[in-house]
Amino acid sequence: MKKRLLIASLTLAYLSNAQSLTQTNEPTVGQTSTMFLCDSNATNLASVTGNTAAWDYSQLGKYTSQLRTINIVDPATTTNASSFTNSTVAFEIENFISTYSSSTATDRNSQGFVFTEPSLGDVIAEYSSNNEVLLTYPFAYSNTSTDNFSGTLSFSFNGIPQNPSCTGTVTSTIDGQGSLTVGSTTIPNVIRYKIEDRTTASILFFGDIEFTRVQFEYYDLANSNLPIFIHANAKVQNVGSTTPLIDRSIVLSSIEPTAVVSANAGLTSNKTNNFNIYPNPTKGDLTINGEFNSDAQIRVIDQTGREIISVLSLSNGSKIDLSSINKGLYTVEITNNGVKSTKNIVVE
Repeated sequence: MKKRLLIASLTLAYLSNAQSLTQTNEPTVGQTSTMFLCDSNATNLASVTGNTAAWDYSQLGKYTSQLRTINIVDPATTTNASSFTNSTVAFEIENFISTYSSSTATDRNSQGFVFTEPSLGDVIAEYSSNNEVLLTYPFAYSNTSTDNFSGTLSFSFNGIPQNPSCTGTVTSTIDGQGSLTVGSTTIPNVIRYKIEDRTTASILFFGDIEFTRVQFEYYDLANSNLPIFIHANAKVQNVGSTTPLIDRSIVLSSIEPTAVVSANAGLTSNKTNNFNIYPNPTKGDLTINGEFNSDAQIRVIDQTGREIISVLSLSNGSKIDLSSINKGLYTVEITNNGVKSTKNIVVE
């Protein structure tokens, strides 16, 4: 009898520590969380999984005086309300991505997202033909959900509106439960929700492109139904290419890191050289304006990552002749003062 009681008590203790995502603990409209913006080059610890995971971000650095918010808002109050009339919640990560969704007692569905990208403006994905199933309830450790979705993408490139149809796949899982350490603080009984989705479309000038998001969300559901830590990466690249056209990461923590990112580290996607290229699209001649050091260099790279043109000396007003290369989309990469920056161009 005592042995049975011991087993029962241990089982109850285990169940009390286990956490699962359900419709009842979804984030609700009006909730918000202020997060510390952290080193965007930090590893995502993708290989740390299992039921006794220990996610160690004790050395993670923060950006001084840099905060971001997570907001749960009514989609009807957002700029893109007309694109998501069937959504009941918008999960906004400031200056990065907003995911529009609705739910039932058995699953959570996404009607699309809005990705904020300086070179393209807002990239709006509407899964109007077939919603994306993000997860099925209850969703606990080792559970996995996969789904196909379809709809349209909307954005503007060099003033040219784009509105191609799109299709995609999504895989969601809770790949670990355990402890999360940020700085000197350790939070026990945390679960990690991972979502990876790929959206493909055929776009004028770009060809076949793929938008990929890999996002890790850490939850301490005993104390909050908002994530306490997020590591997210978004890429846009041509299908089959290994060179992203866009590659952005964001790392947010509700726990303040003790380390500070040095002036020469992290957030590389936000370290840019201030330069302009024109005309774009171009029929051959390309002019580069900006302030460059004597060792500034420029490369023109095709969609496969192959270098087409390289110029080792660059100055304000430099001109490059592209009339000999094939029509299509290219990346202009400028290295100046140790910082690499890129812009996309179209050769007609």
